[in-house]
Formats: sequence, C-alpha cells, structure tokens
Amino acid sequence: MSTVYYKKLDKLQFQIYDLFSSLLQLSEAEDESVYKASFDDTVQEIDSLLIAFKDLLRLLRPKDKSNKFDTYELKFHSLKHKLRELQVFINDQQQDKLHEYRIKHFHLQDSPVDTINNEFARDQLFADRSTKKTKKEMEASINQQIVSQNKQITKSLQASRQLLSAGILQSELNIDNIDQQTKDLYKLNEGFIQFNDLLNRSKKIVKFIEKQDKADRQRIYLSMGFFILCCSWVVYRRILRRPLKIFLWSFFKIFNIFNWLLGGGRSKGLSASDMIVSSVIAATTEIVDYEATKTLLDTLSNAVDSNTAIDTLAMVVESLTTSSMEHIVDEL
Repeated sequence: MSTVYYKKLDKLQFQIYDLFSSLLQLSEAEDESVYKASFDDTVQEIDSLLIAFKDLLRLLRPKDKSNKFDTYELKFHSLKHKLRELQVFINDQQQDKLHEYRIKHFHLQDSPVDTINNEFARDQLFADRSTKKTKKEMEASINQQIVSQNKQITKSLQASRQLLSAGILQSELNIDNIDQQTKDLYKLNEGFIQFNDLLNRSKKIVKFIEKQDKADRQRIYLSMGFFILCCSWVVYRRILRRPLKIFLWSFFKIFNIFNWLLGGGRSKGLSASDMIVSSVIAATTEIVDYEATKTLLDTLSNAVDSNTAIDTLAMVVESLTTSSMEHIVDEL
C-alpha cells in the first residue's frame, strides 16, 4: 500500500523539477508583463504540488515509519529550500536587469561619440581642454557613485530577502510541528474518551455483579436457615420429643412438685381433693388404658375421708407413673 504513495511522491517530485527549469527559462524573457504573469502561475503551481506532496507524507506517517519515509521528508524540505533559492536568484536577476535599464534610461553611461561630430568634438576638446576634462571627471564620478550605491542597496536587499526567506521557512516548519502536535493531541483525547467509556462500563458491570452477589447471598442464607429449621424440627419430632418429656416428668418427680401441689390443697377439704382427682384423671386418661382408669375411679369411690383419699391418690399416681414410664420405654 505504501509503494503507491511513494510512486505518487516521485511523480510530484519530477513535476516540481520541471517547473523549476521552466522558471529558469522565464528569467530570460524580455517582456516584463508576460514574465510576471508566467512567473506567478508557475510559482502557484509549484506551491500546489508541494501541498499535495505534504498531504501524501501525512497519510504515510502512521503507515510507514522506516528510513524511507524520513528520506522523503528531507526531499520535501529540500524542494521548499530550492524553491526559495530559485526565487531569490530570479529576483536578483530582475534587479540586475532593472539596474541596467535605469542606467540606460537616465544616460548614466558614456555614450559613444558620433562619427559626424568628431571634428567638432576635437575642436571643443582642444579649445577648452581643462573645462571638458573636469566635466567628464565629474560625470564619471557621479556614475560611479550611483552604481556603487545601487550595488550596496541591492546587496542589502538580497541579505534582507535571505533573512526573510529563512524566517518564512522556520515559521513553516513551526506550523508543521504545531499541526502534527495538534493531531497527536486529538488522538490522545480520543484515546482518553474511549478509556473513560471503558471505565464507566466496567463500573456498571461491577455494580451489577455486586447487586447480584448480595441477592444470591441473601437467598443462600435464607435457604440455609430454612434447612436448619427443617432439620431441627425433624430431630425434635423423631428423637428429642419423647426423651424431653421423660426428662421434664423426672424433674417434676424428683422435686416432688406434685406432692407440693397436692399437700398445699389438704386444708381446702373434699372439694379441693375432688378437683385434684379430676385433673389427675384427665391427665392420665391419655397415657394409660381404659382398665387402669376404671380401677382408679373404683378406689377413689371407696375412700371415706379426705386424708385417706389423698394417700390413696398418691399411691395411684405413683403406680400410674410407673406404668406410663414402662409404656414409653416399650414404645422407644
């Protein structure tokens, strides 16, 4: 791909050299108006070719960074420098021609003596030799002074023109550097914009992942709690329920809670004893079978006083407790 651009650059270089040669030929033209018009057109065409050369170099800069590209950049600067030198040279020639034209137009050179007036000039020469001599010396000195002044002015103008051309070349180089730096800054700005977009997208993705992680964590905790609750319920129903009941019953039995409750109710007479008997019967109906309950009722009905009923009730509760414990052990 880069070879096509290099071929175009070579073609532009040949065209510019052809225009340089045409400029040198134009410097020999006699007609000033024709020369000026042709000179301006040729210089404008050379400038357009140099701009095209420069644009091709800009296109090649990101594609090819070899020594060949640097060589063509040096060629571009050399062409610009040659154009400036050629313009200075042509202007010097024009100044010389203008200087010669001024000398001829204002009769600053010694005109040749006509052959017809030779005798008259000789008579005048010998007639007033001293006066004629002084006049010629004065005219010669004036011409020399004018020529020397014109040469000094021309040299100063040439020097100032060279300085100006050097300043113009330096300013053009600075403009090229500024353009390149501007393009680099634009590229850097685009890179930072893309990086900022990437950071924003990654930030959104991280926030989304954090939200999903939080929701998943909550679901996991809830599922683990529900699982532990289910396991606890199964363990309680299958293993701990009956031993826990046995433990509570043994606890109440060891500390004589039933005796304390029954003992505190002796002062209340037969009505309180009847209530206790009914509550005990209701509690024991779920544990023992029908025959044990019938025996309990027959025994209580045969009791006469309250003290005898309470003692009998304690014996019955103890027998019921023993039978219930045996029944629970058999079930386990």
